[in-house]
Amino acid sequence: MPLNDITKFVIVILENRSFDHACGYLSLKDAGPPMPVEGLQDDPAWQGQFDNDDHDGTPRKIFRLPPTTQNITDPPHEDNNIDVQINTPTRGGAAKTMGGFVKSYWDATPRPPDRSLVMGYYDKSAVPVFDFFARNFAICDHWFSSLPAGTQANRLMAMSGESLIHHNVSNPLEFPHQPLVYDWLDNALGDTHWCSYQWEGLPFFSLMTSWLPRIMLGFNDPAGLGEFRRYDMFKQQWLNGDAIPDVVFIEPKYTDDPTFSFHTANDDHCPTGISGGQAFLADIYNTLISNPELWASTTLIVTYDEHGGFFDHVSPPQVPTHAGGVNFATTGVRVPAFVISPYVKRGSVFSDLVDSTSILQMLAEKFTPGHDYSAAVAARQQYFKPLSAIFKNPRVVAPPSPIPANVLNQLTFGAPAAALDTGGPSATSQAFSQSSSAMAKIHPALVRPAGV
Repeated sequence: MPLNDITKFVIVILENRSFDHACGYLSLKDAGPPMPVEGLQDDPAWQGQFDNDDHDGTPRKIFRLPPTTQNITDPPHEDNNIDVQINTPTRGGAAKTMGGFVKSYWDATPRPPDRSLVMGYYDKSAVPVFDFFARNFAICDHWFSSLPAGTQANRLMAMSGESLIHHNVSNPLEFPHQPLVYDWLDNALGDTHWCSYQWEGLPFFSLMTSWLPRIMLGFNDPAGLGEFRRYDMFKQQWLNGDAIPDVVFIEPKYTDDPTFSFHTANDDHCPTGISGGQAFLADIYNTLISNPELWASTTLIVTYDEHGGFFDHVSPPQVPTHAGGVNFATTGVRVPAFVISPYVKRGSVFSDLVDSTSILQMLAEKFTPGHDYSAAVAARQQYFKPLSAIFKNPRVVAPPSPIPANVLNQLTFGAPAAALDTGGPSATSQAFSQSSSAMAKIHPALVRPAGV
């Protein structure tokens, strides 16, 4: 089985884009050539059935975004907002659901200057790395965020298989401790079998303050070989090949992290533009193929925690989940997802139903065969197909990156995101501030002042 031959798993979870918004163009006639994904259709009648009503009754249609439209006012994407987005009929009731994206955006604070933007989609000119991944590796067109809820709950689902919260909390002292995949890997494989690279700033689970001691211990490791490492070490460590554990998590610069100026973020969280994330992923891919021996047994998984309030035409499937005292009837909205590996067929479309917890089950299938990741993940798997089914016989030679390393910094469009009114700090930004303050009291050298 090909899964047995894969020895390195690299996992990247970005922020807040839907499948149609970032990848739906792949099925259009001018996609060059079109791919058999369940994306958008050229037929105006097909598109028209998904028109969303604006607050004044104006129809808002699916439309193509120019690559220069980067810094979009953040659409709301908490559980109450998503309920409106996915359960409101489209204009005229042509589609029973997925008609409330514009209505939800109108209710945002601050109110967006252009409410139609949530109906927009990019093409290859804005997402060249996604286009490269889809045509050279595998794209998953039925990968859904785990919950119809926001960032924190969905990242807990992705990294734990369950969530003790259903709505973002702003104080990390209220962010409940629960076991993460890091704990599972410790128990299953012992020490030194995973690490997490941070591009800059803090790892996401610094919001779970029980993790702060281990995070700081990793950052303080004099050899740079702790569990938590800086991304600027990744290239050389991968090239050397002797300090890379079985499972590698790579985190972007988070827009909500106040330890640096957010217009330099590359996590795709609005108002940050999507171009920085493209450069980030190209940089990771360039690094992975720089060591052919390691690449030959590596799998990179790229996905998103949730859709960020952007339109998608596919209704979430019925997958009941209890999270944070709330019962959810469905998954969240569909998100972009790719599996990049010598062990996937070039240009393949994986259309089986999966979500982020499918990564956890795949890790269990690899490292503890015959045993489920957890009871919670096992309960979800009756609705999903194994992600491991995507793997085929290997083709070891890697196609060259679509973006050479020397031009990565040129992949930017539009005005600085800092020019937009963000309506004040988000709950996650406030939580990062709390964690940053806690870390600064113990080791101020590890936390950079905002804007530096």
